[in-house]
Formats: sequence, structure tokens, C-alpha cells
Amino acid sequence: MERLPEKEVKDFLKVGKIVLILVGLILFYYHLFPAVWNLIQRGIPLIAPFIMAIVIVGLLDPIVNFIESRTKISRTIIILSVLLIFFGGIIGIVIWLISMLVIELIKFSNEFPALAGIIVETVMDITNTLQSIFTNLNIPPQLMEVIEETISTTLTAVRQASIYMVNLLVDLVAWLPMGLLILVISLLAVFFISRDKKNILKAFENHLPAAIYKRLRIVGTEAGTAVIGFIRAQVILMLIAASLSFIGLQFLGAPYSLLVAILVGIADILPILGPGTVFIPWILWMIINGNLGFAVALLILYTIVSVVRQVLQPKILGDNIGLHPIEALISLFVGLKLLGVLGLIIVPIVWVVFKASWKSGVFNRNF
Repeated sequence: MERLPEKEVKDFLKVGKIVLILVGLILFYYHLFPAVWNLIQRGIPLIAPFIMAIVIVGLLDPIVNFIESRTKISRTIIILSVLLIFFGGIIGIVIWLISMLVIELIKFSNEFPALAGIIVETVMDITNTLQSIFTNLNIPPQLMEVIEETISTTLTAVRQASIYMVNLLVDLVAWLPMGLLILVISLLAVFFISRDKKNILKAFENHLPAAIYKRLRIVGTEAGTAVIGFIRAQVILMLIAASLSFIGLQFLGAPYSLLVAILVGIADILPILGPGTVFIPWILWMIINGNLGFAVALLILYTIVSVVRQVLQPKILGDNIGLHPIEALISLFVGLKLLGVLGLIIVPIVWVVFKASWKSGVFNRNF
């Protein structure tokens, strides 16, 4: 019996590996993922400070290494200095933003009573107009019941949303002490991980088989690079959305332009909704209030912000996590379809790790 060429056998084995991996992923998603995800949800709060510390170390370690290689200063002093500058800068920016927000919020609070009166008056006018229309049209009782039920459902939803927001704020305030504790633990973990990184890696190397350690080193490096790149990409996209919104609102002469721009930047984190969380209710209110010109201007600005973000997202995400824009676009879509909002974060990172691990030979039996 004639033997198959060695090249064809290797190609067949590669295809077989790919098929087995895909089957394994499908089985994992439908059978193991729910249980694993439940464990992750329970475990993340326990290791949150250390995850945050690892991310911060990944962001600051290149700076520490660069300074250490160029000077004779102790690594401990360099780490403390970099941490002081990094968090001092963040605290300074936060204080500046808070001061600007306080100024605009004070201005807004002074105008809120008049604004609330306008809102109530507008809602009453709309209600009276609708009642007049329904009366003149002689709408059948059954349809009136449907309309009244719809209005009642809408009001209930608005009330529940308001209660949810209030509870969310209360929970946030209650979480602040724990958040402060997590931040302190994270800072200490950042210092010790960055200072003793070589010793930590050496301990893993001494206690793990060489092949397993090499695999973990490659996968860990790629995963860390992808996570840090993803965070960097999201920050860039947030800044782009906030900057475009601020420039556009300043051009339109809109009030509270800085406050709204910051809200747009924060809302940009939300997948699918994004800046629309801020712009859409504002546009609808302008239409209801009869200010169609300003509503159209806001709609144009919202369109510009959304289009620019969507066009730049695959490119920025791909450049920062090491994917081609097409790969980034496909991974974002697949992640959204498979895991929903969370998939927009997980799938691109998993794809980067898998791609790098495959190229590095992690899955080879003789690695």
C-alpha cells in the first residue's frame, strides 16, 4: 500500500487540529461556559485588586524598565516615583474635571427649577393635545384602553428606571469604602509585583515543567499585551468621542458643553448605545420642545461622532492589540453575536492570544 506524502499527512493533521479546536470551542460554549462563567463571576471580586494591579504594572513597567536601563537609580525608587507621578497626574486631572463639573452643575442647578417647570408644562400640553385629538376622532373604547395601557406601561417603566438609577447611586456610595480598600491593595500589589517581577517569574520557572512554563509565558505575554492594548484603544476612542462632542457643542453654543462631552466620553464605553445614550434623549426633547433647528444640529453632531468612532474602532483596536482591522471587525461581530456585550471585550483578546500561541507553536506536541 502506497504511503501518503509526509507533507499531505502534516496538512491533514493541521486541519484535524483546527476542526477539533472548533468542536471543542462549540462544546465549551454550550455546555461548560455557563458553569465557568458563574465561577468567574464569583471569583473576580476576590482577585479584583490583583487584576487591576497586573494591568497597571503592564502599563507602567515599560517606563520603569526604560528609566532603570538608562540610570543607576534603585528600581524601588523608580517604581515609587513613577507611581507617584502616574497617580498624582490622574488625581490632578480628576480634581480639575470635578471642579469644572461642579461649576457647570451649580449653573445647571440654578436653572433647574425653571427647566422643571418647562418640562411639566410641556408634558401637560402634550397630554391635553392628545386628549383633544382622541376625543375629536371618536376612538373606539377598545383602542382607548390599549392607548391608556401603553401610556401606563411607559410611565411605569420611567418610574422603575428612576428608582433603578437612585438605587444605583446609593449602591455606588455604599461601595466607595470597599473601592478605596481595593485601590490601596492594588497600589501595594503594583509596587511588589513590579519590584519583584523577576523573582516571581523565576519561582514559576522553578516549580513548573519547562515546556508548560514556556507555553504559559507566551500565552501570558500575549494576553497581557492584548488586555493593555484593548484598554489603551478604549481610552483613545473615549477621548475622540468626548473631544468631537465638546468641539461640536462649543460651535453650536450649547450650554454645559464640557459636562455633556464628559458624559458622552463615559457613555462611549457602553457598546451599541454609546454616545446615543446622551444624544438621543436630548434630540427628542428638542423636538418635543419645538426647537427643530437645534435638534437637527445635534443629530448631525451625533452622526459625525458615531461614524468617526465606528470607522476608527477596528483600526485603533487592531493597532493596539495586534490585529488587522478586518480581523478586529470580525472578532467584534462574532463576540457580540456569541457573548453579547461582554464578547466585544473577550473575543478580540482571545483571538489575539490564540493567534500568537498558534504561531509560536504552543499547540504543537513537540513544542
